Amino acid sequence: MVFNSTIFVLLFLFVFLLYWFLPIRGKHSLIIVASVLFYAWYSVPFFIMFITVLGVNYAVAMKLIEQRGQGRPSLALLWLAIGLDLSILAFFKYFYLFASSAGNLFGIPYLIDIRANLLEDYNLKIILPIGISFYIFQLIAFVVDCYRGTIADRIDFRRFAVFILFFPQFIAGPILRATDFLPQIDNPTLTVDRLRRGMLLLIFGAIKKILIADRIGAEIAGAWQNPAGYDATVYLLLPVAFLGQIFADFSGYTDMARGMGKLLGYELPENFKGPFFSKSMSELWTRWHITLSSWLRDYIYIPLGGSRRGEWQTSVNLFITMALGGFWHGATWNMLIWGAFIGTVLIIERTLRLKQVRLLPEGRFFNVLRICYTFGLFAFSGVFFAAPGLEQSMTLLRGVALWERGLPLPGFGAALSLTVLAFLANIPGYYDSVKQWIVDRPVLQNAAIVCGTFLTGILIFMYGDVAGAFLYFAF
Repeated sequence: MVFNSTIFVLLFLFVFLLYWFLPIRGKHSLIIVASVLFYAWYSVPFFIMFITVLGVNYAVAMKLIEQRGQGRPSLALLWLAIGLDLSILAFFKYFYLFASSAGNLFGIPYLIDIRANLLEDYNLKIILPIGISFYIFQLIAFVVDCYRGTIADRIDFRRFAVFILFFPQFIAGPILRATDFLPQIDNPTLTVDRLRRGMLLLIFGAIKKILIADRIGAEIAGAWQNPAGYDATVYLLLPVAFLGQIFADFSGYTDMARGMGKLLGYELPENFKGPFFSKSMSELWTRWHITLSSWLRDYIYIPLGGSRRGEWQTSVNLFITMALGGFWHGATWNMLIWGAFIGTVLIIERTLRLKQVRLLPEGRFFNVLRICYTFGLFAFSGVFFAAPGLEQSMTLLRGVALWERGLPLPGFGAALSLTVLAFLANIPGYYDSVKQWIVDRPVLQNAAIVCGTFLTGILIFMYGDVAGAFLYFAF
């Protein structure tokens, strides 16, 4: 059940129409029931596992709060919860990768082809539970905050369940912090302005997903899976188009999640703020997948020592954080390379900044060059992020380096045009003046809602139920 499907639209309409007639406990119960239906639609066994993990983390978190009231909470209890969470994530997400890597390292043929062997011998296939990375990270943050004392008071299970299960976001974020969401939880409000903005976010997100992301994906997916034989111009387009696709897809999901949150009376954090107009990789990571970036900072980078132990250790901490962030995105060595590359660029930029070395002078023209540099580096990293394996990545890089001539991409023009559209969709997020100009014109917003609703309805009717799942559902 994805946001851009008819069944989900009907579910949300039912929830929304009933929601505002209920008292607060009824609102919470309705959110929990809708969330159960939303997740169990994918898999009942995985939902049972999720509820079990949720219950264990809640029990540990409340025990840590109780212990803090009596003195110092147990570090061993904290690591028990974190160890359970990470073990579950590692098993479902990384079992095949680690097993096959061990097989190659020690020369064990059965482990090298572990996926095929388990399927043939035992008809066993390990499937990644949808959204597991996001809810595991959210649970870890909650337990750690209880240990640190950031969350100091007990929370009843109903409110905790609403916080974790909140169905607009718990599959693919944004990653919520209890300190941001729990203060709102008993006071959902719906004003005309919040209703209008929620509708705009829903419409804009759906259009980005269905019209841009899915259409780009339809044009380039085959070339990513088997890139051999294409022209060098195709190899240049693929990572750029992929950035347009994943931005439109993931920011579209986030817009829809935030829009539904507003319609239910809650504010969810922004996850994208016009990242493609960033003038450095450091700035980009304050604008791209913001809630994950802040999670990595608060729960990996700072516990490693942050920037408190000298420049060498700071660089090491930054590299480890970004490498792990890359590995979190997928169980391939490509993802580890991607994260390590981003971390290396961030370290270089930090070093130049501290030494006050400026490669380009100030000025509008040079800012455009900085934007191109940042986007180019990010697109280069996409060669590893988007490719299913290192072989495909090397094919692209070799094809560009040797400027190989080959097959054209049938949908080249469509993919390029939609990528430009995705780039332009960054404007309201990056330039606050543009966003404020829209906010100050309610008549324009009303017109956009009417036209956008009509367009979204057509798109869902044409593509929604056959559209691909959101890309980050796989993470």
